Amino acid sequence: MQFGGPNEPDEEPIPPFQSETHIRILDMQDRRPIGHEMTGLTRPGLFLIRARVNDADGIEIGSTIEKDSAGIGALSELRLKDITENANSELLDAISEAISEDSHIHIQFYNSAGPMTRKFHSFQLLPGIGNAKAIQMVGLRGSGWHEFSTIDEACTIDSIRLLAERYLKEMEDEAQTPRLLDLLVRADL
Repeated sequence: MQFGGPNEPDEEPIPPFQSETHIRILDMQDRRPIGHEMTGLTRPGLFLIRARVNDADGIEIGSTIEKDSAGIGALSELRLKDITENANSELLDAISEAISEDSHIHIQFYNSAGPMTRKFHSFQLLPGIGNAKAIQMVGLRGSGWHEFSTIDEACTIDSIRLLAERYLKEMEDEAQTPRLLDLLVRADL
């Protein structure tokens, strides 16, 4: 029996999470008799995942490990509503840390955000940013920003926190559009 055909590509499908390099541990739970189960946030794609952990030594809540660390089983994606309360309490800080660590990916939003309609600017996707503030931010942007601290000083905002809150809102509600997670973070994965 022959598999494939003229309509099927010869390429193998890309395994899930192949582009992910690190995992921020959000929660660890005992799963007797098989070991432990961790809940985490991947980087750079910011996927919520869980995996079996055979050896929990050195793996602590809040720490970041390499995705291919020994003793970690296959990763499976989780929905936000399925994570534990402990994981949920760590999540916003974990997203903020990921934005800081991979700033080159996330700062492009502030440098390329433009009008979406005649009355709505992309900056207004961020919590607490209205039309007047969006117009002010466009005027202050000039030729672009290279660091989040420069954005914060110029616009008197917490740019990392606002972006993290937007990503969290998109994780809570799949219907949020446009999805910055998909457009900025996961587009090239």
